[in-house]
Amino acid sequence: MRRTYPANATIAGEYQAKSFILIVIAGWAAFAKTLPNGSRLIVDFALPHEIALIEFAGEAGETVTALSDVTAIELAGPVHTCFLRYPQSICEAILRAQTLRYSRVAEHLANVSRRGAVERTAHLLLELACRSQRSATSYPDRFECPLTQAELGDALGLSAVHVSRVLKTLRETSLASFRNGVVELHDHAGLIKTAGFDRSYISS
Repeated sequence: MRRTYPANATIAGEYQAKSFILIVIAGWAAFAKTLPNGSRLIVDFALPHEIALIEFAGEAGETVTALSDVTAIELAGPVHTCFLRYPQSICEAILRAQTLRYSRVAEHLANVSRRGAVERTAHLLLELACRSQRSATSYPDRFECPLTQAELGDALGLSAVHVSRVLKTLRETSLASFRNGVVELHDHAGLIKTAGFDRSYISS
């Protein structure tokens, strides 16, 4: 089933029992956890041409929100029944998406718990660059990124003000810049060294 979600629409809500597989055609979405004090942590992003798995039992889960207008193909879940429903090639892609998401979430946890503010920001920008490029061997010089500084902060465990300072540092050191929804990577090698970035977790 083909579905469209306008920017800021809720695709799946926390504590709602839902199980489906979303093949994103266009747009960006965020998987986020909202805390009782109202603060939010973005756990992962879904980008174009990626498979997003939504397996919420109802007792907990994440809120999946469209960050821009999203167009997607929705397949019935749950994942463990996919071999009964879909061709083997599709099932293998779904299981690979599940493995890659686990790897990304592990890196995001390392970001917010152990890396410094500049390192974690550089790391996330490099990840998003690789995923938007969909290349296992090269980095783009620029890519469109619909995130606000507040949303970057929610993904990095930083305030919007802190994100602004970090982006200024990256710009002044000629590593990267982020303006008007476009990220430019000025020094790939410098960013990789700063972040300690190993792309194998998203391109293996």
